[in-house]
Amino acid sequence: GSADQGSAATAAPDTGGAAGLLAMPEPVSKPDTQVAATVLAVTNDVKALRAATPAAALGRLPAHEQLVTGLLTNFATKIRALPVQADPSWTSVIDSVRTDLARLPAMKSDSLQSFLPGHLNRVMRIVACIQMGRS
Repeated sequence: GSADQGSAATAAPDTGGAAGLLAMPEPVSKPDTQVAATVLAVTNDVKALRAATPAAALGRLPAHEQLVTGLLTNFATKIRALPVQADPSWTSVIDSVRTDLARLPAMKSDSLQSFLPGHLNRVMRIVACIQMGRS
């Protein structure tokens, strides 16, 4: 039986093909960098909005709206592929954020103060799920 083990070891050149495959993921890693960059940008934006005065938050809304819309658009396929997709509450979070974004341009600073915390929590829930989907 020991001769069989020896011949199994000589069959190793197949790993050369695997090594070639392992060298390929470079293009695959780029979208992950994009995911990381977008997640970071949205997270920093949410932190800044949470800390902002209502007037300052109002000024940040157009950029925030663009950032979150980009998040939902860029990761729509990724989001649909996440294991949470079947969860109706997950779909409602995404729908809620889309509705939030539609309402934001008309917001006044007084209504924004009560509206923003819930909206930012919903945005961060989506971010957290995208991060989970990356691992």
